[in-house]
Amino acid sequence: MILSAVFSYVIGLFLGPYAAFFPLSLLSGLLCFVLVLAWFESRRVVSIFRGVMCFVVLVVGVVQAHQASLAKMSSEIGPVLNGQPISIAGDIVAPVRYTPVGYVLIVGLDSWTFQDQTHKGQGRIRVIWRDPGEAPAYGNHVQFTGVLREPYGTHNPRGFDYGQYLRRQGIQAVTTIRGVGGLQIVSSPSPRVGAWIWEMVDHWRKAIHDAAVASLSSPGLGLFLGMVLGEQSFIEPEVRDAFMASGTVHILSISGSHLGLLAFLIFSVVRGSMHLLPVIWVERISLRLTATRCAVLVTLPIVSFYALLAGSEMATVRSWIMIVVFGVGVWFGRTRNIATALAVAGLLMLIPHPEAVYDISFQLSYLSVAAMAMVLWFQQREEEPLLASEVPSRTFFLPWVDFLRKKAWMAGSLSLAVSLATLPLVALYFHQIAWLGLAANLVVVPLVGVLVIPLGLVSGIAGLMMGSDTIPLAGLNQSVFDVLALGVGWIAQIPAAAWHVASPTLGAMLMFWAVLVGVYAWYPFPVVRWGGIVILVSLVSWWAWSPRSDWEPGQVQVTFLDVGQGDATLLELPDGQTVLIDGGPAYSRLDMGRAVIGPLLWNKGIRRLDHVIATHPQWDHVGGLPWILQAFPVGHYWSNGINREELFFQRLQSALRAQGIQESIAGEGQELVQSDACSLKVLHPPGHTPSALPTSTRVLGGTSLNNRSLITRLKCGAYSFLLTADAEVEALERMAERLDGVSAEVVKIPHHGAKSSLNLNWIYQLKANSLVVSVGAHNRYGHPAPEVVERYREKGIPLFRTDRDGAIWFTASLDSREIVRHTAKEQELAPVVFGPEMWSVEWANWRRLSNR
Repeated sequence: MILSAVFSYVIGLFLGPYAAFFPLSLLSGLLCFVLVLAWFESRRVVSIFRGVMCFVVLVVGVVQAHQASLAKMSSEIGPVLNGQPISIAGDIVAPVRYTPVGYVLIVGLDSWTFQDQTHKGQGRIRVIWRDPGEAPAYGNHVQFTGVLREPYGTHNPRGFDYGQYLRRQGIQAVTTIRGVGGLQIVSSPSPRVGAWIWEMVDHWRKAIHDAAVASLSSPGLGLFLGMVLGEQSFIEPEVRDAFMASGTVHILSISGSHLGLLAFLIFSVVRGSMHLLPVIWVERISLRLTATRCAVLVTLPIVSFYALLAGSEMATVRSWIMIVVFGVGVWFGRTRNIATALAVAGLLMLIPHPEAVYDISFQLSYLSVAAMAMVLWFQQREEEPLLASEVPSRTFFLPWVDFLRKKAWMAGSLSLAVSLATLPLVALYFHQIAWLGLAANLVVVPLVGVLVIPLGLVSGIAGLMMGSDTIPLAGLNQSVFDVLALGVGWIAQIPAAAWHVASPTLGAMLMFWAVLVGVYAWYPFPVVRWGGIVILVSLVSWWAWSPRSDWEPGQVQVTFLDVGQGDATLLELPDGQTVLIDGGPAYSRLDMGRAVIGPLLWNKGIRRLDHVIATHPQWDHVGGLPWILQAFPVGHYWSNGINREELFFQRLQSALRAQGIQESIAGEGQELVQSDACSLKVLHPPGHTPSALPTSTRVLGGTSLNNRSLITRLKCGAYSFLLTADAEVEALERMAERLDGVSAEVVKIPHHGAKSSLNLNWIYQLKANSLVVSVGAHNRYGHPAPEVVERYREKGIPLFRTDRDGAIWFTASLDSREIVRHTAKEQELAPVVFGPEMWSVEWANWRRLSNR
């Protein structure tokens, strides 16, 4: 009965956050659920008690999730989000995370001071401390001054919303502080045992971290810190991409498969090692404990310590709970009830954190451990006390070969099960079918579990016990982790290793899991087995194909992506050609090419870019292009021919050379693209030769670079789009002198709406139906400038901003006179308020949901 109750509770948690947007549909669904239960009860399929229990638990889940979502929306931290520096006091409520540039702290707000007035408050603030001083510890009471912002991210069609992700983690505000004196530690943790333990663990983690930094170098350093301490930010993007392409990226995070693998290894080694003990010892131990119970007794404390040392992130804690519940079940000999044990573990995690049901780490962790547990249950036999007669003779070698063979087979089965169970989620969140992972995991997972993780963990603990400033066996660790990175990188070079796909639909994912469970449960029946395999292969093949979507032949679609403080525009032409103009910025941990542009292209079924245009060599326009050039085949690459010495530009040039892409220089009058009735022409800068261009920013400053931006105009039948890049006053003066430089259906406002692009003559002559400004939320430049926005609004033309509206896209057919505009913001669900318009608002929400 517990299985049906937990299932009903989880369904309620899924539905709860949508109660404010689909109240009528939810009530109708609950009524239908009652009718179905009543029908089953009349047929004696379920008892009345079970039916009532399932309904009550479902309602409890809906109410709890709904109240949790409302609580986050009405946080007490709201008054401090005023854009002004505020003094904050509070306690560090989570283990400190280390990054290459500083620390990441989660501070529980206690009080805040503004204009000499102190107020009490509650809430959780994510603080990035760059160039920091002494590292604080869990439980420290700290003070700092910073500008607090609501969690925010980019908003693109079917894209990842980082702001929403943080809010689901319970974060109500974010801020960045800098310098040694940016944060003051006021007091140490309270004398409570829990706080003292966490402080001690934080010091241990810091000691191992510092020793690793002093002993190792990249890429081994990043892998050591990521896989032993959970410090993911030290893993280089290229290394992470290789693990992603090979289907082994789950190894990098300390979550379900990671902890489960370690627990399985320790359990197997301890249980198998009992055979090596003297016979008289085995006989005495077997009077009180079986070999299995001995293994559980050793495994759980080691795994618990590892979870603490890894920072006890939510994903780690969830995996630890599942392993503990499973271990308790093994202790009491209840391995036959593994499904019930997993249900109880899920319940223990979801009751205090109902929002976790939407978290990727919970979903991946639970599926990974569930898949491992089901494999173990399938092959588990009832345990008997270990008798001396069962101990294999030490004079024979073959029994141990057979023992190792069985364990290797088990490890392979576990990795295969994890890969299959998580395949839909990996496709959904990472846009990839890691087909290579089915084979790569058979090698990488056992290697990591048997050698890499134990070596790193033992070395770290040994360094702690010795008080060493370096990692013991540093040379061996460096070699092992480097070889791991090299081997995975080699696997990732196999052609089509990273097969990217569009995000699968929820219905297709549910069908995949249902069929997978059916094949597992009825494997002995050939019809079910082969029929299920055919369905699974068909689903995966459809995902792998991922045909073009959100576009039809004969249509032109122009999408202004939300890439923060930068530019990126996608053109989809009537004959299917695709053009990407600029690629947004690339930060140390966030590459807009990888995080925004790539997923959007995959979701649209675009696997090739016919043209890539870099309007001018500035970081916020071309920072994301190196990754794009490496991830997608590119037909032609265009630029204005200006070179720079900065690292971001050298990365771009290296990517061009690595992919064998020839750079073409564009100038005024050139037609870059010809497609049916469409033409993309360059209006500015004037034509020139590469030899006449300066090669260093010491010659060209920011204004000169901006005024040499490639200004292009797309003409498709009756429709035109004017794309002005970062043009400033000088370039816009030239545009004002030509008719095609001041008129278009859609005009992108130049230079993110900066004051330097305020040319009143050009604005006065401007003729357009829509204006778009690409700008990042809370950017440090103050873009768009208020006076610039005011001048455009005086024209009476609708103005759209990517920081407020998210991505904006325009669609038109060549045989139509209508151009359709959409924004990512309008795809957000609207709360339904009681009244006569309830159904129309809810119906509009259904349309928004279907378009996601």
